[in-house]
Amino acid sequence: MKTDSRFARFAVAVAMMMLSCSAYAQQWYHVELVVFERFSGANTEHWPMMGQIRNGTVSPQMANNYIQPAAVDSLAGVAQRLKNASNYRVHFHKAWQQPMLSKASAKGVQVSSANNLVEGQIKLYRVNYLHADIDLWFKENGAEVSNWSTASPDGVELGGPRNPHLAQIRRIKKNELIYFDHPRLAAILQISPVAAPAAAVSKSPESYSLPDTANSDAAQ
Repeated sequence: MKTDSRFARFAVAVAMMMLSCSAYAQQWYHVELVVFERFSGANTEHWPMMGQIRNGTVSPQMANNYIQPAAVDSLAGVAQRLKNASNYRVHFHKAWQQPMLSKASAKGVQVSSANNLVEGQIKLYRVNYLHADIDLWFKENGAEVSNWSTASPDGVELGGPRNPHLAQIRRIKKNELIYFDHPRLAAILQISPVAAPAAAVSKSPESYSLPDTANSDAAQ
């Protein structure tokens, strides 16, 4: 009888674990990002010296356990209004789906415009709250240095190009429009909960439910 009781408890524990993992696998989010240029009279000398670009390890077009492609949806109207305005120019507008992992497990998503002017990454991760870490360069005055003979030990050319750099970390919440402000290059982000794609079943899923409210922090 004791053996049967132990087996029953074990079977219940395994079943609960499987149900828990199944629930975790459903906690994916639709992510949509618009990156656009703001026409301003800011002097080039105000921009930082351009160093090595932080590129993402996955892209919106990939399909795996970390990311799945998705059609643009929630920010389509926002992007169109920006395109219609004379003082803005949209360089990047894409959407994808991904789970929200811890900071150590999260992967940066590559952000590259078709005209090669915008390059960098955005990383979404959780530390109590969900955070978005965006790091983009607007290469209007040239790309980063690749010739090490004319560069410093850190790979930055002395007297090299200065370009607008959008680098911010924000604490966000679901369905909220997040605006990354910058005099020259700005971005709008929105994430919404969705069911886990059937094609993406993580072997070691992590779960995180976004809070109903959260304050926004910015860090350069």
